[in-house]
Order: sequence, then C-alpha cells, then structure tokens
Amino acid sequence: SGTLDVTARAKAITQVRVRQSISQPMVDEIVVRGRTEASRQATLSGETPGRIASIEAKEGTLLKQGQAIVRITVDDRMAILAEAKAQLAQRELEYEATSKLQLKGFQSRARLAETAARLDTAKAYLAKIEVDIRRTVIRAPFDGVLQHRAVELGDYVAKGDPVAIVMDLDPILVIGYLSERDVNKIRVGNPGYAHLVTGEKVSGTIRYISSAAGEETRTFAVELEIANPGNLILQGLTSGLRLPLARVNAHLISPAVLTLADDGTVGVKTVDAKDMVAFLPVAILGDSPRGIWVGGLPQTVTLITVGHEFVQVGVQVQPIPESTAED
Repeated sequence: SGTLDVTARAKAITQVRVRQSISQPMVDEIVVRGRTEASRQATLSGETPGRIASIEAKEGTLLKQGQAIVRITVDDRMAILAEAKAQLAQRELEYEATSKLQLKGFQSRARLAETAARLDTAKAYLAKIEVDIRRTVIRAPFDGVLQHRAVELGDYVAKGDPVAIVMDLDPILVIGYLSERDVNKIRVGNPGYAHLVTGEKVSGTIRYISSAAGEETRTFAVELEIANPGNLILQGLTSGLRLPLARVNAHLISPAVLTLADDGTVGVKTVDAKDMVAFLPVAILGDSPRGIWVGGLPQTVTLITVGHEFVQVGVQVQPIPESTAED
C-alpha cells in the first residue's frame, strides 16, 4: 500500500515546462521620435537702404564667415565719406591751433573745449559714414549654407527688409521631446545616436535639455549634437532618437511568461531547488525583437514557461526542461 501512495502522489504533482534564465548586460535607452535641425540659423536684413548692385552667392552655396552674399549700391556715400574726412582734417587743425594758443594764454579754456567738441563730432560723423558703407555689403555671420536669398539684382532694400537666411549644418542637431518620467534620466554631455529616415545611424552628444516643459505637450526638448562635415545630413529629416542609459544586468524573456499576483503586481513564476513554485516581481526595462527585458530577478533563475497559469505559489511541481519536453 506504501508503494501505491507514492505512485498516487507522483501522479498528483503537476508538470510544468521550465527554462533556466541567466541575466546578461543590457543597455537601457530612451527612444523618441525626432527631426534634424540646423545648429544655428540667422535671418539677415538690410541695415542701410539701397538697390541690390550685385549678387555674390547663389542659394545652396557653402559660405565662410564674412563672405559677401549681396552688395547694395554705394550711391553718393563715397562723396559723403570724402567730405567727412575733409571736415575731420579741418577740425583737427582747429583744435591743434587752439591748444597752442591756450597754452600761451591767448585762448580761453572754454574756446578749447568748444573746438574739442567739434573735433569729436567730426570723428563720430566719419565713423557713422564708414559703418554705413560697410553695411552695403551683406556678409555671412558664420560658416554655413545660404538656405534662402530673398532679393535679386535691382531690388530695392529698405532698412529691416529680409535679405537672406544662413544656416549652420555642421554640427547638426537631432531634436526630440522627452516625457516627465524620462527627462531626469539623462544629462548634458551624455552620448546618444539617431537612426535617420535615410537609413543612416549617426552618433553624437547631448548638448541641451530644456528646463521647462511645453505648455500643451508637457514634454521637454532635448538636442543631440552630431558632426556633419560637408553638410551631408539635411535639415528636417525624421529620426529615431536613442539615448542610452546606464548598463544593467537583466533577463530577456518572452512576454507570455509574465503573470500577475493577486494584488496586480507583475512578475514571473519560478521553481526553486526543491521544485517549489515561487512568485518573483519584475520591472519591465525595455523590449526587443526577441522579447522583453526585465529586472529584479536573481542572476540565475528557473522560469516556468508553460503551465504557470495552473499552479499556485508554494506547491511542488515536476519541472520539465524545455529542451526535453515533448511538443
């Protein structure tokens, strides 16, 4: 009868399929959608009125800082400049003469102050004309590409009229938006990379994280700076922005292995050294084409992969490794 009792107990033990899982390094990362944008952009406007005398650069031209884009007619500015220089020379002579006479006591200090003021006025007038002449040439404020030119030969430009847009695409930025939950997980200076819609994978460094959320989206802007020699990466490309976090050890499992405790906690059921069923809570860290990454488990654990729905925590089971289990 003792043998019959043992056989009956053996038949009563539920069989489950199990698989040994060993934790492995996982680089957790935040993934958001983004787009490429110029690192700098300047809209150049006319600073002195006149007609466009010459076009020095076509749209799409790679510009060096200080390179001319358009020139405005000088008109009578050179004549005004000559007049201002002559006036300055006259005021300098007047001041020198008054200074010598004042030293000898033939001129008052008030007369000297008057000629000094007239000299300063002449200097300021000459400087103003020289600045106005320099402004007839509109130049690139930095190395970049001439994205748009708003004027053509012969157009009249008033002060403040838009003339050109210059963009700096090297480096270029990939801008994405992080949720409130993720923004504190990254830092300026951290590495990151982006998958461009063109199929390229490019890497860079986080240069900026917004300190205020958008009013409507409640998300925070983040900028990934990427070297772009030759401006090969264009502005406006859709990109998958990936920002790696700390490397952690985790288990890669099938989502089908997950189960819920009575209180709603997500976890897995395992088998210990005595073939007893245990429930271990997990934290879902990410996913991949091969499954999901979970944390919170020991380095090595025996997971119940089939039959976990039918066994209770604390009961003994008969584990059958997946490699030997019959289909």
